[in-house]
Amino acid sequence: MVEELNEQAQREKYVRGFGAMVLSRTLDRKLITAQRQGRVGFYTPSTGQEATQVGASMALSKEDIIYEYYRDVALMIHRGVPIEVMLDQVFGNSSDLAKGRQMPSHFVARNYNFMSIQSPVATNLPLAVGAAYAIKYRKKGNIVFATFGEGSSSTPDFHAAMNMAAVFNLPIVFMCENNGWAISTPVEKQTKTEIWKKADAYGMRGVKVDGNDFIETYKVTAEAVEQARAGNGPTLIEAVSYRMGPHSTSDDTSKYRTDEVQEGSEKDPIEVAANTLKEMGFINDNVVSRIKEESVRIVEQKFDEREKIPAPDPETMFHDVLAELTWNLEEQMREIL
Repeated sequence: MVEELNEQAQREKYVRGFGAMVLSRTLDRKLITAQRQGRVGFYTPSTGQEATQVGASMALSKEDIIYEYYRDVALMIHRGVPIEVMLDQVFGNSSDLAKGRQMPSHFVARNYNFMSIQSPVATNLPLAVGAAYAIKYRKKGNIVFATFGEGSSSTPDFHAAMNMAAVFNLPIVFMCENNGWAISTPVEKQTKTEIWKKADAYGMRGVKVDGNDFIETYKVTAEAVEQARAGNGPTLIEAVSYRMGPHSTSDDTSKYRTDEVQEGSEKDPIEVAANTLKEMGFINDNVVSRIKEESVRIVEQKFDEREKIPAPDPETMFHDVLAELTWNLEEQMREIL
């Protein structure tokens, strides 16, 4: 059940969500351009999946734990993660929480309950289930929310996570962000059935939603979150969207597809959201223009600030390895300092 909101609260909630979508798209554009210029090494854009992520985020509380995958920029922005945190990680500078050790786009924001991202797909899912088991054991009131792409549903980790979550009736919501492509493999070539239907094999609830509609995604996710929080078990949500552009900045989509959804078209989730909010009387063209202009200003300013931060001190590679440095680590450290 979606929370009852008066018109003003609803307006603020939905317009804030739209703003997060636009800011995510703006950050995507900037980082893709910067990578082409040699200023950034690598990036995995979220373009096309903003509505799915923001709609889901709107249904979560700040205490809920997120085991995200590497394409959840809009989700992080909506939950309040400063874009400085993401820029520092992409640059791998001395302000990076991971001290430059992680591959770009593999974010962590523990203060906002985002766990560290792994490159191999679906490896976050068993970890998310373990966290959900701990929450149930300790009788906490929060839940776990885990995201993944549709390609992850063909992995052993997906099976293990779904099975354990259902068997132990754990407080977790799984969201498959089905963007149509596992890098260059279309969804119909890696699974025979729709993702949400796989829930039935494990004895859990499965549901499909239009991931390009952030309000519908919010409503469906809110229902699943309420079920998990009430102790009524997990849900597998398949949010269908479309990855507009490459898998990453190392990918060339022209080799395997022609884009079915163009940025700025009527199927673009940001355009869908803008038109919906206009119909509701919550925004107009002037408001949309201001939101977009402010997003550009923020991204440009923060990018320029974070790009100037130097790389981590070389000795930080020896930090957080062992509680106390061993003789061989001390020897290695002396060799480079």
